[in-house]
Amino acid sequence: FKNGRTPILVATSVAARGLDISNVKHVINFDLPTDIDEYVHRIGRTGRAGMLGQATSFFNEKNRNIATDLLDIL
Repeated sequence: FKNGRTPILVATSVAARGLDISNVKHVINFDLPTDIDEYVHRIGRTGRAGMLGQATSFFNEKNRNIATDLLDIL
């Protein structure tokens, strides 16, 4: 992944905390975290140093606890 040959990275939220990879342009949350701070940390992997980035998150009925917080920050 780091050498640019494979543009897709799959990792758990635990691994994401220790990663510092430049040029991440898109973060996909297949499973939303349980709290808003973790969500912000995850999507913070994209768009660093003034660059633009995107985040896509899949949402289901199990994620209702974070929905209000997400609406507040979006």
